[in-house]
Amino acid sequence: MSDGQGRKSELHDSAYLAEYHNLRARACGTSLNAQDDAKIYTSAFKDQLETYSPLDHHGEHLVILDVGTGAGRVLVNLADHAVRENIPLTKVEFLGVDKEPAMIHRAMSAQQQARSMSQVGRIDWLVGEALHLTSSELLENHINKVDLLLFAGGSVSHLISPNEPLGFFAQAAALLRPRSGRFYLSVRNDLTSTQLSPQPTKGSTTGVDVHDQCDFPSKLYDGIVYRQLPIESSVVDGPIKTDRYLLQVVKRTDAGGEDIIEENRIETVLRVFREPELLEWFKEAGLEFVEALHTLYETYYVLKQAD
Repeated sequence: MSDGQGRKSELHDSAYLAEYHNLRARACGTSLNAQDDAKIYTSAFKDQLETYSPLDHHGEHLVILDVGTGAGRVLVNLADHAVRENIPLTKVEFLGVDKEPAMIHRAMSAQQQARSMSQVGRIDWLVGEALHLTSSELLENHINKVDLLLFAGGSVSHLISPNEPLGFFAQAAALLRPRSGRFYLSVRNDLTSTQLSPQPTKGSTTGVDVHDQCDFPSKLYDGIVYRQLPIESSVVDGPIKTDRYLLQVVKRTDAGGEDIIEENRIETVLRVFREPELLEWFKEAGLEFVEALHTLYETYYVLKQAD
């Protein structure tokens, strides 16, 4: 059992935390109807498939790159939708990138479990940073060849250092196929602001409110429950929002008791964006703004490589 302080951890740097992160994301999706993003991404996917030309692509695949892929949810959704609609996938290549090996492992498992993924022409999973996409061995061969680049779930807010958003946007511009390639950037509406206060904040619009205690029963480990305790602090300082809370990994015993086998002190640090700043970064990075798609919880910025 832990000493009560808990180890400082990110959301998914162990097998337990990887599953917790996935279960929590699914709970958010249920409570917020966050599957709205599936409608947006499948529509974008269909647009690319309809305009795909083997001649223009020199016989190469239609390339879909999912940055921050996590457990592969977005790519599996795309494959499932295509199969339901009888859309052939043999000319499609999926690339999923995540910095956490545990999440890539879960994505690979999801691929094995989803029959639709077997119809995709090629699938690759890569452990890598969003900030170093073009320097990876796999993606350096995809410069100007990505037809649809996705950064889902508001994950761009994890780019907290001053130059990180611009650096990532510049790599996205380099990867996109000229003229036809599209980049769909998701930004959470609760992390978009024109006026920020350094005062502690209360409440959240992300669905599963970390101010409340929540239990997430494991689907992988018998008797394991992930217990998310109420948030300890939530502070906005300039463009940075920091939340801290404790996550316990609880083992329920046959006698009806509970043992805490792991405690993790979770700290999430996220960037809050201002839209004028985003638009300026897009332009500076070599991206052209196409349109913004607004939903209740997220805004999707659609971008292409600037002419």
